[in-house]
Amino acid sequence: MAGINKMKEIFFAGGCFWGTEHYIRQFEGVAGTSAGYANGNIANPTYGQVYTDNTGFVECVKVTYDPDIIELATLCRMFFKSIDPLLKNRQGDDCGTRYRTGIYWTSDEDRVCIEHVYDEIQASYGLPLVVEKEPLKCFYPAEDYHQDYLVKNPDGYCHLSFETLHMAKTYARIMKKLRALASEEKKTILSRFFKTGKGEYGEGDKFLGVTVPAVRSVARDHKEAGFDIMETLLESEWHECRLCALLMLRDKYKAAPEQVAEFYLSHTAGINNWDLVDLSAPYIIGDYLSSRSDRTILYELAGSSDMWKQRIAVVSTLMLIRKGLYGDTIRLAEMFLDTPHDLMKKAVGWMLREVGKRDEGMLVDFLEKYKREMPRTMLRYAIEKFPPESRRYFMAE
Repeated sequence: MAGINKMKEIFFAGGCFWGTEHYIRQFEGVAGTSAGYANGNIANPTYGQVYTDNTGFVECVKVTYDPDIIELATLCRMFFKSIDPLLKNRQGDDCGTRYRTGIYWTSDEDRVCIEHVYDEIQASYGLPLVVEKEPLKCFYPAEDYHQDYLVKNPDGYCHLSFETLHMAKTYARIMKKLRALASEEKKTILSRFFKTGKGEYGEGDKFLGVTVPAVRSVARDHKEAGFDIMETLLESEWHECRLCALLMLRDKYKAAPEQVAEFYLSHTAGINNWDLVDLSAPYIIGDYLSSRSDRTILYELAGSSDMWKQRIAVVSTLMLIRKGLYGDTIRLAEMFLDTPHDLMKKAVGWMLREVGKRDEGMLVDFLEKYKREMPRTMLRYAIEKFPPESRRYFMAE
């Protein structure tokens, strides 16, 4: 945990504060919670006064968290998973203005983050959200019997569904396991290796410092987890959480290929580094398309301005290549002859090399046609397995 001076606070109103507090306190990085009353018009309100709906107060949870473990954006996304953001003055069976939903901040920096997540969530709904987003005006802790209510009363009333609480607890268990496997030394190495610095391709990506075999082990332990868990992991700021979700998806693919492929394509925002793409795209999208004649998906991805979607398109063809289907790789390679991205040059060259392992003549024909147009990096990757004299021939100006 961070030192006291690093801890931050945010305030969530999600209906009855018993359930909201119990839900939020599950997450790694949440250091403390307090149920209370926010943004009303009298001092030191009691539960009885707030219950009348005449004080302007909302049942709210003060959350103290360590931003080095869980970011505000992640907390906000998790909060939205616990509410119906289209219901005004009601959540579950609880009705009244005291049960309205909201996020309340204490700094302008937090406001910017909250509004960004709010807009992101709004974009996924067809109707306007009714969740308040405002500065915190006041907060008064609720009476002692309201604090940690569902810890003291495990069978007590909770407006949240079993599924919602199960999702939170499972996510928390996975995060706890990954953090227990983390190494500061590995964190430093991975952050440097995956180019997370300003202006680099992995800018902003965050690493716990967990090896791939260790992440695989955690994924296997939770292979029965639902899509809600995988969605939550894919939205994480932590690279290893997103990797864990993708490895879980791979395990689930054989049992539900169409559902997994659809889920994958609708969650590409979290597939945003080359290892995440390379360890998942061929085994999900590639395999899915290998038995279908319509591969429009590849060209939609390739036509995106997002480099990671472009890489998903190209690397997915690895599974097609393994099944003797080379045409899409060749067509995509032609599309990316002028790519400015080094990672795309390498991906295209890699896939061309894979074609050449199985049909050298097809690769040679492609190289003879495009060797003067191909970026040098792409060309070097494509001819890596050629004998020295052939490499010299194709690399000659």
